[in-house]
Amino acid sequence: MQPPFNAHQIRGFVFLAICLLILGLSAAILFPFLSAILWATTLSVLTYPWFEKARAKYQTQREAGTQGLRGKLANAGDSLAALKSTVLTLVVICLPFLLVGALAYSQVGPTLNNMQGPEGFQITDRIDTAIHPITERIGMKEFHVQVWWSENSAEIVKALRQPAGNFAKQAGVTLFTMVIALLSMFFFQRDARKLKEPFLQFCGLPNHKAEELLSNVQKTIRAVFSGSVIVAVIQGTIMGITYACLGVPGPALLGFISIVLCIVPLLGAPIIYIPVGLLFLAQGDYVRAAIVLSVGFLLVSQIDNILKPYFIGNQVSLHPLAIFFFVLGGISLFGPIGLMVGPMILTIFLALVDYARSLLNLPDANGTSGMADPGNAPT
Repeated sequence: MQPPFNAHQIRGFVFLAICLLILGLSAAILFPFLSAILWATTLSVLTYPWFEKARAKYQTQREAGTQGLRGKLANAGDSLAALKSTVLTLVVICLPFLLVGALAYSQVGPTLNNMQGPEGFQITDRIDTAIHPITERIGMKEFHVQVWWSENSAEIVKALRQPAGNFAKQAGVTLFTMVIALLSMFFFQRDARKLKEPFLQFCGLPNHKAEELLSNVQKTIRAVFSGSVIVAVIQGTIMGITYACLGVPGPALLGFISIVLCIVPLLGAPIIYIPVGLLFLAQGDYVRAAIVLSVGFLLVSQIDNILKPYFIGNQVSLHPLAIFFFVLGGISLFGPIGLMVGPMILTIFLALVDYARSLLNLPDANGTSGMADPGNAPT
């Protein structure tokens, strides 16, 4: 009677088990750094033109046989170009966001204190005066906003202080993540050509499809960053400047919150500027109310409607509804970096669907066979 498994099969099972164990351990080791790796990937793609420009300069000097210190620097061109790109990323992208976030956080405490102080009671008194005719008509003349605020302000402010405290705790984690991301970005850009070859070998796609996939992912990252982050920064900055000019308390904080809200689909600057405008109306300050609402509706919201389709629509062929779901899902799964990761996964998914269609010789949306044009980009 022959044994159920021979020695060769047993060695194969053992080898497979070892591979799965090492793969699992590697994933567990890298998982805490997943956010940093995703940030590094995104920043590397966004700033790769900076790296290429610096690298081309050093390559020209090396080919010209430059001697002396410049010649030595030219020989280390890839490393220096990656270093320059990383430093520029730190100065141009990371530091501004950190400074704005720190400025916004510094206004949290004073703003919350003002809410509990005389200013808060003055505002609620003006609101009472404005809505008193309405409350009388609907039979709620005994209701007073000022009384309600005096009874509940402590709990409301306490509830608002809790997320502010959590934000402070996350600041250290965020700084550590960004340090790891920038360090990883340096190596990603410097060794991009070395990393590309193993990807082409092991991804399982033909080289032309793999190259096309990488190109589409790059376009998606740049389009989403331009259409979401840059547009949101423009909108939040305009609203922050408007709040500051009109004397609204905590303008940097409100501007920063507006940026975050504008990035997330379904939200936006109206969540802030509409209540601010209505508050001015309740106070009888019709001029400032008109300015806030006019800037919000006629300028900021129109920026979103004009620039976002321009940035995203001109660079990628992704359906807006698909982007919407993958952005929201990416943010819920990965946090802020999910804004980029979601559309990246959508692009890869559509590329795989397109390749599977070509293998099965299925017609695409235009009625043409997938095998007819092997270089057809995923849409």
